[in-house]
Amino acid sequence: MHARFALRERAHMAPRLLNRDPSSVQGGVAMFRTFSRPAVAAALFSLSLASATPAAAINLFSVQQDAEVGRQAAQDAERQLPMLRDGTTEGYINAIVQRLAAVAPGPRFPYRARVVNAAEINAFALPGGYVYVNRGLIEAVRNEGELAGVLAHEMAHVAQRHGTSQATKAYGAQMGVGLLGSLLGGRDHRLGVGEQVIGSLGLNALFMKFSRNAESEADRVGAQMMSRAGYDPMAMANFFDLLAAQQRGNPSAVSQFFSDHPSPQNRSARIRALAAQLGRGRGAQVGGLQTVQSRLDRMPAASRRQGLARTTSRLRRG
Repeated sequence: MHARFALRERAHMAPRLLNRDPSSVQGGVAMFRTFSRPAVAAALFSLSLASATPAAAINLFSVQQDAEVGRQAAQDAERQLPMLRDGTTEGYINAIVQRLAAVAPGPRFPYRARVVNAAEINAFALPGGYVYVNRGLIEAVRNEGELAGVLAHEMAHVAQRHGTSQATKAYGAQMGVGLLGSLLGGRDHRLGVGEQVIGSLGLNALFMKFSRNAESEADRVGAQMMSRAGYDPMAMANFFDLLAAQQRGNPSAVSQFFSDHPSPQNRSARIRALAAQLGRGRGAQVGGLQTVQSRLDRMPAASRRQGLARTTSRLRRG
């Protein structure tokens, strides 16, 4: 569930060796010549490794670099999106996130959530554990289990490192997997990897639509997390039914979601089958959804799609 915001490129922060057009043969050759011999050797080794490795398994980013890239992307996003500054709402969301984080697989990322003051039903996550949920989604869910299902799905994308795997594939196609590996492995240490990768290459790849396989994996891992955390994973399937109903009755509320994600129909059936195998988790809920929803009802209306569309367009243009 990702809102895809192609964030502003920071060309002034890019190292000199990347101030060329990698899409052109001449620019690519010139860029390659600026590497030292060890860097060239590393590039050739990375290319040979890539040719023998399934594309889905390639991720040239380290776990630490996931966190750095995510931190930089989160800073950019929060400067340009309409964030909801409400400690009560954010505290409730983060209580659920921490409960799920305790059972999340993979690296122990410091998960934390923020709320976007947008009326559309959507959520997204960035590498390293930065999770964002739209106010409209919080207002739409019928129980805490449905909200936990959305958060678990997004956190599963982070745990499985789908964002940087996708970036490896996209950037590798643009500039060559070996050259990307050299950038990540031999970077200018005066700049963080997040600043270098974002400044040099842009963040488009982090916000592109995930593959169907990645979405299915996030559904599966997210459902497993729900069960381990004490939630009923069937609530994730129920949320997809809610989306289908919204699409029929109020399509504008979910158009952003459907632009970023596969249709929920087949996903709902698969999750129901998995939930039947996993069984219902045993544990008390955090509690307080109705209180938070009532609090949101008393606030000024959230930003509508038109405003967000202008923001997204501006971010894409850089």
